Amino acid sequence: MTLGEYTLSFPIWVEFGNGTSERAGEVIDAKGWESALVVTDQGIRDAGIVDGVEASLEAAGIEYAVYDEVEPNPTTEMVSDALETLTDGGFDVVVAVGGGSVIDTAKCATLLKTNDGPLPEYEVNTPEDVTAGSIENHTHPLITIPTTAGTGSEVDYWAVITAPDREFKMAIGQPPLYPDGPYLGADVSLVDPELTASLPPRQTAATGFDAFSHALENHVAAGAPELVKPYTRHVMGLVPEYLPDAYETGDMEAREQLLFGSHMAGFCENFAGFGAIHSLAEVTGGMYPEIPHGEAIAVFTPPVMRYNLEEYPARHAEVAEAMGVDVSGRSDVEAAHSAVEAVEALIDEVDLPTSLEELGVDEDDLPTIAEKSLETIEIHDNPRDADAAALLEVAQDAY
Repeated sequence: MTLGEYTLSFPIWVEFGNGTSERAGEVIDAKGWESALVVTDQGIRDAGIVDGVEASLEAAGIEYAVYDEVEPNPTTEMVSDALETLTDGGFDVVVAVGGGSVIDTAKCATLLKTNDGPLPEYEVNTPEDVTAGSIENHTHPLITIPTTAGTGSEVDYWAVITAPDREFKMAIGQPPLYPDGPYLGADVSLVDPELTASLPPRQTAATGFDAFSHALENHVAAGAPELVKPYTRHVMGLVPEYLPDAYETGDMEAREQLLFGSHMAGFCENFAGFGAIHSLAEVTGGMYPEIPHGEAIAVFTPPVMRYNLEEYPARHAEVAEAMGVDVSGRSDVEAAHSAVEAVEALIDEVDLPTSLEELGVDEDDLPTIAEKSLETIEIHDNPRDADAAALLEVAQDAY
């Protein structure tokens, strides 16, 4: 996010490594909390991924319950349901075990536990909304434990929740705008690569590419600070190196590297913005909730890159270099186009969709997708200005 003179702090305590999720009970006990609500989804629970967390809570003598009703592309109703369970149970802390949908649901439930609702009051659509500081009170304590290598939601200050009546994915978020200020996010994040081991190949591909797109958009975003660029470059090199192997074989070293990249990209999200890739993908997901977010991201990434590089070829030439493309002797424009080619090759290698038509989007909806994208916070940090007509051309390119 472009925040002008605002300074962002990073107050989240993070542990990264195999087995860290099994320290949840120990961490909760050390914090002096006595009861926990584990928020997850049914698939994660059925796969046994929550078992180690539950065992750690039992070993530490922490009373707990499990809420496992989160679904992909969570809605305001899901947040309300989780909040009701949290409130009725009087739990001291929430432990979110899952991907972005689970963690975002938990974030928003902890937000509304200590701040007056409804949730749409905390929607941000402009940089000014972010710095206005609508979150007045510290959120209810939250521990995040990611099970996918994709969103980085375990350490970022943002959540995406669908408002069904608007068919629109709302961006909810706030960094700490002053020392020890309230923010949307975790108190503690336990990042355990072993929990990603059972992720199916298609989800591995989609979430991994989402992590790549975070680094890409953070790198080229308007006003992106130089401090994030060594990290975004690293992620843009790491994901193409390890995602194919994680997708094809499930190799644990590859999964560990991907999760580290996703985690690093999540950190970068707190200091730099996104752009038209996420604007268009999230609007499409709001209108077509059955479309996985990472797949929509994959479809829109090459068309948005082609649009943006016309005015900012040097930034996209850096993307090519970060991805390992030999750009020696090439102009910035040539190198920028090679970045698009490299991204398209990565998408093909992990069998992600390449068109909106393939995702089942009705071509008649493209003008609406373009118009709604102008209402998103992400569009404000796109490096090249884009109106509805320009975004429609991009959407048509993606179709």
